[in-house]
Amino acid sequence: MQCSKCHRDATIFQPYSGLHLCDQHLVADVEAKAKKMIRAQGWLRPGDHIGVLLSRDPRSSALLYFLKKLTAQRRDIRITAITIIGRGDSCKDALTAKRIAECLDTELLELSLPEISGNGRADDPGKDPDLSSVSPLPTHSPKACSPELNGFAQQHGITRIAGEVCLDEVAGMVLESIIRGDAEKLVRNRPGQEIFPRICPFIAVSAAEVSRYAELCGFNGEKSLPGQGDRLHKDTIDLLDRYTGNHPATRYALMNLGENLAFPRGITGLIQAYESGQGCDEDRIPYEVMNGTR
Repeated sequence: MQCSKCHRDATIFQPYSGLHLCDQHLVADVEAKAKKMIRAQGWLRPGDHIGVLLSRDPRSSALLYFLKKLTAQRRDIRITAITIIGRGDSCKDALTAKRIAECLDTELLELSLPEISGNGRADDPGKDPDLSSVSPLPTHSPKACSPELNGFAQQHGITRIAGEVCLDEVAGMVLESIIRGDAEKLVRNRPGQEIFPRICPFIAVSAAEVSRYAELCGFNGEKSLPGQGDRLHKDTIDLLDRYTGNHPATRYALMNLGENLAFPRGITGLIQAYESGQGCDEDRIPYEVMNGTR
């Protein structure tokens, strides 16, 4: 099949647009969507210092690459990579992050967090950890809304934190919130739980497209291991996958629904809901664990 925009061979099909795209036009399409989201939300402003959460997931490396490319000619915006260490594979993660940051000529900051053991307790046996602020998971995308990260960002003069969350994740969160009967949490203002400003340029791009974009940018690292989740979560994701097969724009519709429910916070409120694990009861596994990409 030929690319819908040129005569090259297509490598990906977008059911929601009906377009077949070659690698060159896929890169252009992903970057155009990310730029449009950044413009619409005013996510890049003069004087900004953007901290990009860098994990073993190639999508986070692709996000760092994209933001470095986007701001290459701007002296008024600074890009820094952040990696979170202190977990089982922290040495491996730190070395990978260092290598990626060096390749992209980017400063790397390391945030050390207490190690969490498998029984949910920190290294200090006399102190119970705050599991809402310290995650034992190896990846740490925009969900990471811990006080430690916020304080770390402020300490280094960072004005916004960027993460690689994609369309599939927020759409799944919105649908699961509705099915669980927790949709009001998308609407409710949560005083005292405001988060450090986050930006998610890939939020309107499918995970498959961002993953392919990452490959084309030269990032083929280890992907996150799927989480266990609960039966309702798995059924919700299966339902969404099947329904999207017949109605390709469903994930976009769910993201728009979530944005409208979060009005007037819009996308910002949707990101906050995702990071806060909303859509799951507090006594259930956090959404980021169930999601399989965190």
